[in-house]
Amino acid sequence: MKHSKYWIVAACAVALLSGCTRSADTMADGRIKLDYWVFLSGGDLSYMEAIVDEYNSSQDEVYVDIILQDWDDYYTKIVTSVAADRGPDIGISHAASLPQLMNQGLLQPVEEMMTGAGLDFNRFPENIRDAVEVEDELYAVPIDTHPFILYINTDLAEEAGLLNEQGLPEIESTPTGLSDYFAAAKEALPDKTPLAISTGGVDTYRWWWTVYFQMGGTPIFSDDLREPEITLDRDIAIQAAEYIHNFFGDVIPMHIGDFYETFQAGNAVGMMTGVWATGIWEAADLNFTAMPIPQSFDVEAAQGDAHTLIVPIKEEQSSERKQAIAEFISFVSDEGAEWAKAGHIPARTDVVESSEFQDQPFRADYAEVASKVVFTNKTIYQNPAETDMIRALDEIMSNRLTPEAGIDQMLKALAVTTRQ
Repeated sequence: MKHSKYWIVAACAVALLSGCTRSADTMADGRIKLDYWVFLSGGDLSYMEAIVDEYNSSQDEVYVDIILQDWDDYYTKIVTSVAADRGPDIGISHAASLPQLMNQGLLQPVEEMMTGAGLDFNRFPENIRDAVEVEDELYAVPIDTHPFILYINTDLAEEAGLLNEQGLPEIESTPTGLSDYFAAAKEALPDKTPLAISTGGVDTYRWWWTVYFQMGGTPIFSDDLREPEITLDRDIAIQAAEYIHNFFGDVIPMHIGDFYETFQAGNAVGMMTGVWATGIWEAADLNFTAMPIPQSFDVEAAQGDAHTLIVPIKEEQSSERKQAIAEFISFVSDEGAEWAKAGHIPARTDVVESSEFQDQPFRADYAEVASKVVFTNKTIYQNPAETDMIRALDEIMSNRLTPEAGIDQMLKALAVTTRQ
């Protein structure tokens, strides 16, 4: 716990300097006031605001104040505010960040609290439930899975003759199926971008993660919170990088400025990103299809993460306040179909199976991906390790390093990050 203590001490100092403040615990009318921190932006935020508004109007004992924080320093603010005992009552966290937050002593276990509010964790699929468990304790309530998927501009695909009789894209589940599909799009529509994605950055990393695990790649790390071994399969990592690299400069133009804008403007046949884009394309009145990344290799696998609700540590917290927190989190969990309007897949199986979710367009077409998501390893080094992997893949896709040299750089960086 040496690193945890260091972070807490440093956090306290930063918190004092930053002037973090905690608002009053009660409203003027006597209602309990809960601060709820989020980092959401774009289409996501409005859907969460609607859920909070619904909760606030559904009862007269608790008021939840949703507070938007900047994404760039969100987790830093969680650390500094909680260290100074001025943190939020509830916060959003990615499942991938839970091990680091737990190791720093910032989170309360939630299973007992949530069971008392009537939430059954058996309603979550095993991979999603496991994603919020650290050292045999549940530290968050998952509210969604948001995997990396494929979007097709249906009008352009139809113009290129790339839809089947049902009006849907038909991409073969083979190693060349995806590239063949967009090569045909390039030939049919030479003035359009066949497939849009950034040459580097997090989306290319998400694609590499998908391919690596579909090829049968081993976990990046051993399952050790503080002293993990690097278990990345070098050969498969290289093969996955080579596979993706072959798309760039062929069916994917190099260094697209804004691939979201390229797709939204109707200038790309396809694009890959997270499911949150579904709500964006609907708002833009775009004629599109949303579908899983094709199963190109032997293993069913997908990249994704989960938004979860956390309860930060507080020095003093009454049982009444804890009950209010648990009831609000349970309410958000119950409203999974409403949250799905942002494009996400509800975390709970019963919500996914509900008519409220199934009747929404597009979502049911990729909901099956949730069970195939390979979540990150439970190690305190996951977030910096992701940066290492993104940087190495950037070098490969930009032709500054060969796939072999790029993956070797990745392995060296991971070793430095984990002090091996």
